[in-house]
Amino acid sequence: MPERFLRSFVAWSTSGSWRQPRAPRALLLALVVGLAASASACTEELVGGEGCPVLCPQQQATFRDTILEAIVVDSTIGPFPVLGVSSGALLAARGDTVETYVVVRFDNLPDTYNPNGLAITEAITAVDSTVLRFFVDTVASRVTAPLTIEVFDVDTADTDSAAAVVRSLFRADRKLSEYTIAPGTLTDSMRIPIPDSVLLARITARSRLRVGLRIAPGVNGQLRLGALISGQPAPRLTFDPASDTTYRPLDVTPITTIAGAESDDVLRLAYTVYTLTARGTAPLPAGTLGVGGWPSQRAYFRFEVPAAILDSSTVVRADLLLTQKPAGGADRADTVTVQPFVGVSTGVVTDPYFATALAVNGLLAGVDSIRLVPQDSGLAVLNIVNLVRGWSTLSSGVTRFLALRIAGEGSLAHEIRFHDLSAPLAQRPRLRVTYMPRTEFTLP
Repeated sequence: MPERFLRSFVAWSTSGSWRQPRAPRALLLALVVGLAASASACTEELVGGEGCPVLCPQQQATFRDTILEAIVVDSTIGPFPVLGVSSGALLAARGDTVETYVVVRFDNLPDTYNPNGLAITEAITAVDSTVLRFFVDTVASRVTAPLTIEVFDVDTADTDSAAAVVRSLFRADRKLSEYTIAPGTLTDSMRIPIPDSVLLARITARSRLRVGLRIAPGVNGQLRLGALISGQPAPRLTFDPASDTTYRPLDVTPITTIAGAESDDVLRLAYTVYTLTARGTAPLPAGTLGVGGWPSQRAYFRFEVPAAILDSSTVVRADLLLTQKPAGGADRADTVTVQPFVGVSTGVVTDPYFATALAVNGLLAGVDSIRLVPQDSGLAVLNIVNLVRGWSTLSSGVTRFLALRIAGEGSLAHEIRFHDLSAPLAQRPRLRVTYMPRTEFTLP
């Protein structure tokens, strides 16, 4: 009842000009008090607060903001990705930081051709203008001084799946050719000459051609090259199948015949076009989580969030709070994108490496990426509200975890570092949540 109406009612009931012979004044005053109490007990707001009946709502429920020690396991796991399964191949010589080679295998070389596409077939008895062609990611490459690429014959009868064996073949007596890139001349394709006599000898012997590339010693630089599954053109071996250059060139794609590759696609990818590590990034210091580096690593976090928040609240904000530590490396001033990977496997998969390998891109779960600079330090905040909300819909057997990786994993060597759970409370990984307990409406 409006306040002005109550005042008028009281004034009317107590004035000398108003009389009601059949109702005592005390009874009327009691009625007024009851109406006033009723007006103060209920307002015009019909949807009330926490645990409040619909017909008599109380104060609205408020949001609660808290920082949880909800991360029960953190770890650095790797290497990633599986050999040969990356977004590119890294050819690098970064001083004492990272040094890598690139190996390409052409295990099935053609020995016949169709002259200019005609129906007839002729044997290849001469070759001309033999080149290795590569797609180059110019954004992720570094050529600040003349960069010489050396090409080696890395074919061997020894165990060619052993990295140490292949690395030993990068020596002077196996060098086939070289190619120099001047600063400012790098384009998105590169053509490295191969001696025609080398290719012809392999074709005549019905053999194979396996080559390894490295950057000549004494130069600091890197090239990010296209690989088999990079979404970019893979390397090619191109040559004219006759000394007459009017013939249409042949284009040969990489393939390997390593034992088992005929029935194992992962093995085939691993040893067709791949990066071979000569020197990797330094081991992580104690108390540190690593993302990226070479070989690339991922940071793994497993969560246990109270059921009262997941199942009985509306989560409006959830942030993974990480404290970044400075990292070194040749590109420590670059900006790096850190991407989330979301767990989908059950507790049957107990190995974090395999669980992370089965994870899905966090962007599909509405988890944003963050951009960081390796040499920086301080608080890094990753918004994971959609992930936390989704956890309440999963069965109890699905492990709640999140993994972080760098964009370009397996073809870039940038490294981001964070404090782990052994750090002081303010620096360790934590979960910040803002939520509102869900309301239930009941009748009195």
